[in-house]
Amino acid sequence: MTYYADLTPYTYDTDRMAPREPDAPRDFRGLPQVNVGWLARVRPYAKGDAPPGLVEALRDMQHTHRVQQTRGYHFCPWCAARMLGLSAARDNCPRGSAEIRVIGEGVVYAAPELITHYVEAHDYAPPAAFVRAVLATGS
Repeated sequence: MTYYADLTPYTYDTDRMAPREPDAPRDFRGLPQVNVGWLARVRPYAKGDAPPGLVEALRDMQHTHRVQQTRGYHFCPWCAARMLGLSAARDNCPRGSAEIRVIGEGVVYAAPELITHYVEAHDYAPPAAFVRAVLATGS
């Protein structure tokens, strides 16, 4: 997976912008899209405790806000490195193959579906505006 700093313009896969799932949000066209959660093992990232409800809301969004499904998987870089050399590593390593979109105030946040795992297992602290948008969407 490609690294993008949080809140930079989304440019990863702009040729396939239509949601693929029936319940995915369809009203984000025309709004600027920015990156959140495109992490890399060799880059530092903000850490902190997840606010109550964030992990659960992100987990739900993996089903309701899923877009950009790909044909392959991206493995968590921290878990993959820890499992290096283990025969069952590929089967047990968290992986993602899609993205989620979260509509904020005048912006759409584009995140890999592994963001849920990054928050839960690796203490990733997404930008506060993204967290507010996720929690507002889930309520």
